[in-house]
Amino acid sequence: MESGIKGYAKNIPERPYVALAAVKDLQLSDEAVSQIMQLQEKITQTYGRGRRKVSIGVYDLDLIKPPITYDLADPNATVIRPLNESKQMNLKEILDKTEKGILYGYIIRNMPKYPVLRDSEGRILSLVPIINSDDCKVTPATKNILIDATGTSLDDVINAVTIMATSIAERSTTGVIENVKVEYENGLIVEAPRRESVEIKVDLSDVNNLLGTNFTLEQVADFLKYFYYEIIEATNNSLVVKPPVYRIDVKSWVDVAEDIAIAYGYEALGSDALYLPPTNKPGKIHPLEYLSRRLRDILTGMGFQEIANYMMSSKSIQQDLLGIRQEMFLVENPRSERFEGLRIWLTPQLIEVVRENTDKYARIMLFEIGDVVVPDSEQETKARVERRLGIVLSHDKATLTDGLAYVKALLRELNVDVAYEKSIIPGFLPERTALIRGCDGELGFVGEIDPKILYKLEIKNPVVVAELYLNKIINLCIQ
Repeated sequence: MESGIKGYAKNIPERPYVALAAVKDLQLSDEAVSQIMQLQEKITQTYGRGRRKVSIGVYDLDLIKPPITYDLADPNATVIRPLNESKQMNLKEILDKTEKGILYGYIIRNMPKYPVLRDSEGRILSLVPIINSDDCKVTPATKNILIDATGTSLDDVINAVTIMATSIAERSTTGVIENVKVEYENGLIVEAPRRESVEIKVDLSDVNNLLGTNFTLEQVADFLKYFYYEIIEATNNSLVVKPPVYRIDVKSWVDVAEDIAIAYGYEALGSDALYLPPTNKPGKIHPLEYLSRRLRDILTGMGFQEIANYMMSSKSIQQDLLGIRQEMFLVENPRSERFEGLRIWLTPQLIEVVRENTDKYARIMLFEIGDVVVPDSEQETKARVERRLGIVLSHDKATLTDGLAYVKALLRELNVDVAYEKSIIPGFLPERTALIRGCDGELGFVGEIDPKILYKLEIKNPVVVAELYLNKIINLCIQ
């Protein structure tokens, strides 16, 4: 439905486009707010290319006085209280003193004036694309949300607002999404979120030839209903369909055919396809991937939750956090200090995740299976890529004994016999750390993080970390 909210956009050549939408009658919890923020961050990091292409903001609509204006502001004279900060700062200070400013400030730092969103009373809602004002933040008490997207492409900002609005509307008791019109100085009028998607003609013979199947038109229509496609027209050998408005990835009939294959099941498709590429030997999963999947199943059964950190990290996290001096591969001109180079171990990032969640959960049980890149002069590439498993425990009574119990149970499931040897690892308690040895090699380590480090990171509970070298376990122990 159309909203009574209006928006206006001034000429901002470096970031010319803005789109707005509103979602009404929400019922939120702390977890719901957290998920909205996670979705916002994921879209801006992936589709938005780290906020360079698109950034998104969400606001408590009841704390704002429309119309909304996308404008430029003096970075030294304009003051706001950034999200989750205790004091006001001018826009220039935000780039230098806040985490988001340090990460993304380069996008606007060289502009003479900075892009902002403000309401009719002149209150700054957001320093675009850096951070929102704390005065209109979304909380569990929020009932109505305003969404904005700004960027360098008109289609992209409308797409971003559409995805956010349709996702947030799932938490609305009425499902009301209000379209907002934004008037530009040059006369352009932009309305979001998107109301209609494009119509795509799907030829049945094309789909069957691509997938190697013999589906009927009725079967194809049923498969597409799983993905909320609208069937506009059906003939003897074709369909005209509309994907949901938030499916910005569907561009042609080939994308529709992919959804048909997913709905039917890739595993079934492969077993009964009418023809398959010729092969001399059966395919099989790589041993490292097989081990990784098996470990996921075991750890999930033990009550652990999987996380996935970036393979890129920073020197401060990889080296300085625990005080190690091992070299790492660095990017020559990193866009962000957060992603300076390739990680050399999993432990520091696991501790960072604990730090971010220490006030939210009394008991933390997490694991990550991922690759690290270790400098190695003996390799032709001067680098060695290793698959590792990282496990972290944190609760008020966590000790080395807990870590050893889980590691022993895990390796017992793999039929790997090991011994434990007292060791010293930077950042760990010397008397509470052990190397894991077995099959004539070192397979990993387990230990308690030094309380001095936890105190600096404001982590309240003890933290136990184990890291296993999966390449070595396969090569030395599993034949």
